[in-house]
Amino acid sequence: MNQKKAIALTLIILGILAIFMLSDYFKKNGLNNRSVSPNILYITQPVTSFSGIVDKIEGNRLFVSQKQTLTQNILPPVAMKASTLPSPLPTPKTVTVTYRVVTSDKTQISQSATFINYLLKTVTPSPVAKLTIKDVKVGQSVTVSSQTDLRTLAGNTFEATTVNLPQITNTLNGKIVGLEENTLTLKAFTPVTSMANPGSAAPAAPKEKEYRITITSDTEISRMDNQGKPEKLTLTDLKKDMQVTVYTAEDVTESQTLTALRIEPMIPVVMPTLAVPSPVASPSPILSP
Repeated sequence: MNQKKAIALTLIILGILAIFMLSDYFKKNGLNNRSVSPNILYITQPVTSFSGIVDKIEGNRLFVSQKQTLTQNILPPVAMKASTLPSPLPTPKTVTVTYRVVTSDKTQISQSATFINYLLKTVTPSPVAKLTIKDVKVGQSVTVSSQTDLRTLAGNTFEATTVNLPQITNTLNGKIVGLEENTLTLKAFTPVTSMANPGSAAPAAPKEKEYRITITSDTEISRMDNQGKPEKLTLTDLKKDMQVTVYTAEDVTESQTLTALRIEPMIPVVMPTLAVPSPVASPSPILSP
């Protein structure tokens, strides 16, 4: 009976402390007399941006979700009998926070430019293309920004000031398995992109695929030589079973037919040969007379 009273008293004290702490938090963060978001347990700091996965697109609206895990408070240990086993720790609660993001003519939709590590060419960066909601795809990771503090958002809808798309993956590392005129076949593992949604499941293991790479007159074939100087190569320098890095303008995670902007063959590593000592003849035995 005394044990039950101790547990009840502990719960009451914890509840009072939680109320005081929540009240103090609202005062410090300027949330008094303001509406509170239903996601306040998961968005606890002043925040005007949200990263997640695009689940659905309807007209000018994006449905962006992110999985969040709420760490549950554990009650202080209570004296138990030696024969009583301890209770298992509670499983952290995971929820999916979804926002309906409204875009307008004022919303800036952008994507980081790709980088090609040219050794011989000097390329003037092209102006950043203006993107629209048609350039956003379901399943894509995005970061959206708003002028509203999401902690005080009464619902789950807000207007976006910016929508940032992730940079495409435009590099492949693999082995040449075929050469035909100006097209090479490359066997490579598809790069694994980083996850924007921390609560999502781990991506599947990368699979090795064959890519068809078209080489044009604008394709730079180059590498650094053994002296650390840029070396210009030609199509005839590419051989089967050669390891190369291919830079393209396309997203290599979405297509297996690509156009090479630059190809960088690896310098083959020559393993030093170890000299094997010649066998030494054993001296002839001395015969006693």
